[in-house]
This record gives sequence, structure tokens and C-alpha cells, in this order.
Amino acid sequence: MNDLAQRMTANALHSDPLHPTINTNQMGPMLVAMGKLSPKNLTQILATQKKLGIRFGEAALSLGLVSEDDINTILAEQFSYTQTPTVSSKLDHRLSALFQPDGRQAEALRNLRSELMLRYFNPKPHSSLTLVSAEDAEGSALTAANLAISFAQLGLRTLLIDTNLRAPQLNPMFNLPENLPGLSDWVANRTSVAPINIDAVRSLWLLPAGTRAPNPQELLSGKHYQERLDALTQRFDITLLSTAPMDSNRDAQIVAAQSGAALLLVRQHQTKTQSLAAICQRLRELGVRLLGSALLG
Repeated sequence: MNDLAQRMTANALHSDPLHPTINTNQMGPMLVAMGKLSPKNLTQILATQKKLGIRFGEAALSLGLVSEDDINTILAEQFSYTQTPTVSSKLDHRLSALFQPDGRQAEALRNLRSELMLRYFNPKPHSSLTLVSAEDAEGSALTAANLAISFAQLGLRTLLIDTNLRAPQLNPMFNLPENLPGLSDWVANRTSVAPINIDAVRSLWLLPAGTRAPNPQELLSGKHYQERLDALTQRFDITLLSTAPMDSNRDAQIVAAQSGAALLLVRQHQTKTQSLAAICQRLRELGVRLLGSALLG
């Protein structure tokens, strides 16, 4: 059995093994909705389940009507658990929260997620957070992506926004074309856009940076940005804003000032204390709430 099956106990296969009446949140109807079973198959399985006193999933497997992968997919849906993609997945394999859920980095992300849930996102109305770094655009975006996946794995509707309008980073990580319309196009009224649901993580949506604009600071400072982001974030439980590093421009501080809170991302043995102190001072002067710092990884 694969990694997911090992995580779930046998008792999770079906919540009511002997009773033939099941609702749409249970395994049988979900497999029918997926096209894995027919209503006739469902009747066969329920009869076998009742006769042998076994769980629904066990009965379906014994009759050869479904595979273990089918059962695991339903379990993942029921438990809001994100299955580990196959090695052939075109997503960036550095997304450790997805590809190495038992690894040290994923555990560190869960710890960070817990701290943010306790200290910021709960209670509401806090729902958006800007991730700011001094340098390393790619490392910062990768951390933002992994943290967003970690929140989505809780079943929270999570929105990840790439506000790095100068050098977008997130599209290739999620195997999306670089020329997709996104935030810049939307704010500039070039076209309407909608966040993209990431297939591998059901509760995660991405709003790409969009077309590289010649005036990113004007776009991020304009009223359209704030108005549209305010309306959009209300549809999600968590919104994380990935930004351009602050060593070359001030785009990130504009985004942080709009959201009202920031988490600093630092690189061990690389980020200079003086640079970090300067960033903190600028953000505090703008009234941004600093939640702390986290190591890039």
C-alpha cells in the first residue's frame, strides 16, 4: 500500500460497515460520482459488505471493482489530505510540503503554519499576509509556495498571489505557462482574470503575476489594486502574498503596507543583519505588523 494508505487506519475505510444507507460524503457515492462504480456495482458491494461484515472499501476491493489507488483518492478527499504526486509530476519537486510531507522541511512548515494560525489568522478578520525577503527572489517564492500548500493541506481555501511584477517566480513551480494573464493585467484593466486552482492541491489557488509591467510600483500603489484584492481575499480563508526582494526595489513594502502584516524570510549565513534591521524599520514606519522571521528553505 502507498504512503497515504499507511497513514490511514483500517477503520477509516468506511464509517458504518453494516448499515446499507450511506450519504454523499461516504465512499460509495463518491466512487460513483467519480465514475469508478455504477449504481449496480454499489448494490453488489453493499450486499457483500453486509454479508461478510466488512468495511465498504474492503468489500469493493474483494470484488475487484476498484483499486487501492481509488480507495486512497477517496480517503484523501474525506480527510482533506493531499496525496503525494508521482515522480513524473511536472510540478517543482522542491515543493517539499507536497513531495516530501514526512521530511524535516515539511515539518518545519507545519510548525510555522501552526504559529501563524495561533498568533495571526485566528481569530478573524486577519486573512492576508505578505512574505518579505531582503534578497533571493526564487527562494522567497519557493517558501511562499510551500507555506501556501501547507495551509491548503488543512482544507483551508488558500490563495497564493505572485506580486513580483518585475520577475515572476511562481508559474514554473506549478507548471503554468509564463505568459498567463494575472495580477498586473487585472489591476491595469487589460483583462479580467481569476485565480487558478492547482489540481494537485484541491484547496490551493494561484493568482499569477501576469504580464511584466513597466510601472509595478504605480500598479501596486493604485486604488484598483487595493479594491480588487480586498474583494478577492474575502473569498478565501488564507491569502499569502509573495513579493519581490527588497534589496533592489520597494515593491514589497507597498504590498505589505496594503495587507497590514508581514513575515520576514531570511537566508541563514547570507542575509545581513544590517539589511534586515533596515527592512524592519521601514515596515514599522509604514504601520506594518511584523510577525517574526523564518528561514528560507
